[in-house]
Amino acid sequence: MSSQAVDDYAVEQTLEEVSIAYRLQHMELKCEGEPFDLRRYPYLIAPYDDDSDDIVMRKGGQMGMTILCVLRTIMRCKYMYPRGVLYLMPTKDDVSDFSKGRFDRIMRENPKLAAMVSGTDAAHIKRIGNALVYFRGVKSRSQLKSIPVDGIVYDEYDEMDMSMVALADKRLDGSSFQHRFKISTPTIPEFGIDWDYLQSDQKVWKIKCQHCNHWTCMELSFPDCLLRLKDNNVIRCCVKCKKKIDPINGEWVATQPGKSSSGYWVSQLNSDRKSPKIILDDYENPRTVISEFYNHRLAMSYADLDDLLDDKALNACCRDDFREPQSTSETVMGADVGKNDIHYVIARKVSPSNLMTLDYAKLVDGDSGTAFEQLHDKIIRYNVKRCVIDEMAETRSVREFKDNHPEVAGCWYNPSQRKEYDWNYHTQTVTVNRTESLDASHRAITRTEVTFPRPDEGWKGFCQQMKNLARQRITDDKTGQSKVVWVVRGVKNDHFRHAWNYLCISASDAPVSSGAPGGRRRSKLVKRPGSFMSA
Repeated sequence: MSSQAVDDYAVEQTLEEVSIAYRLQHMELKCEGEPFDLRRYPYLIAPYDDDSDDIVMRKGGQMGMTILCVLRTIMRCKYMYPRGVLYLMPTKDDVSDFSKGRFDRIMRENPKLAAMVSGTDAAHIKRIGNALVYFRGVKSRSQLKSIPVDGIVYDEYDEMDMSMVALADKRLDGSSFQHRFKISTPTIPEFGIDWDYLQSDQKVWKIKCQHCNHWTCMELSFPDCLLRLKDNNVIRCCVKCKKKIDPINGEWVATQPGKSSSGYWVSQLNSDRKSPKIILDDYENPRTVISEFYNHRLAMSYADLDDLLDDKALNACCRDDFREPQSTSETVMGADVGKNDIHYVIARKVSPSNLMTLDYAKLVDGDSGTAFEQLHDKIIRYNVKRCVIDEMAETRSVREFKDNHPEVAGCWYNPSQRKEYDWNYHTQTVTVNRTESLDASHRAITRTEVTFPRPDEGWKGFCQQMKNLARQRITDDKTGQSKVVWVVRGVKNDHFRHAWNYLCISASDAPVSSGAPGGRRRSKLVKRPGSFMSA
């Protein structure tokens, strides 16, 4: 949409039907001390007026998108929604800071907007026309209940607990609108806003070159879309003729048309507030934290091998021989329990720090017996001497299974545990720190301390689940300190990844297999720091 688009937008429409962008452009607003002028940011016009049920905006850092969320919320409550909007932020403190800082400032700067808003609670509830806006932190379940709304805004979606997001979605039940607007700086691939954007029509901002008429998407062509001149200045350039281009001469193009959700990719490359020289200097600086650059500058997800397994790392651990259908030498096992199924992985411990995976599969209740009955058969067939099984999901069934299997220990994740794996042989349980144990089982693969059978028809599905957990750094709400958690990416199916984790935990309490090359029975396990046996 060109720079004249706002002036011509909906001119022929009646006042009641006029677009949000048109209304806002002609209200002579100010935002944080500067005149509000969509002619400077034509890529924001479409998001203001998008009526899709689900809108996803994958954005760069410090792009002023909170202003978009606030103004869009006010106008929709005034002219569209009978119930109102639930405006969600990661924490309660975020809500207080936002309400007292950003929202109240916008009201002070703009009497016309302030006249639309009346407060029922200075920080958390605003009345706009007949509708209400509820500002809430997503951490509290109680604050998400009993609030009927027409739309939900998820501000900084990647920082939210996804289970709480599912609860918030229920607040739309009964509304004739049911609009969701998700906005966030991305973090890791196929998680949060990145995953939702990939499920959308994936719109990108394409800029038309005024010299050769070629269209350039800066995000898809970075760094070729930036050109350093002889005087060391940097310009945004056409990838074809290398002449200067201006983001104002662009339009949104859906790269995956026909999808039900509407997605926008807005990076710092298209903002006139962000110098292309600063962006390119930052990119070429060896001291730049590359994940921060991709997330905040380019609005792209990023993860390295320390945070996320990939096909290359998994395939590097494959050997030439196929799965073994049974074992006479001792083995270890890990099993993740579902409601009607069990995912397991079995391996032979060939040295204090190496595992040889023999088999992995999903057991399902059926004609061959229950999943637990089939697991019993696997334990016998593979001569399993130590098995760790998830006890948190189906606790009663696992305890009954343990009663007949002294080699089985139920695993409990304890996020506050600060010591090595805590084995209780009397209760047949092991308690571990979830993050530290997942770190250790991740390293076993990245350090090739494990081998997998030759890939077969089940390998692809196994790999996908192994890749569905990723390491993410977040800020602890109570301490303000950075901490690491493992989160589920994309489709929530990570059973083999947890079964693998339980396998590595079981290996830490098992001797080297007597049938392994050079292996022998040991009365005391010798642990090597940094191996899969160490949390």
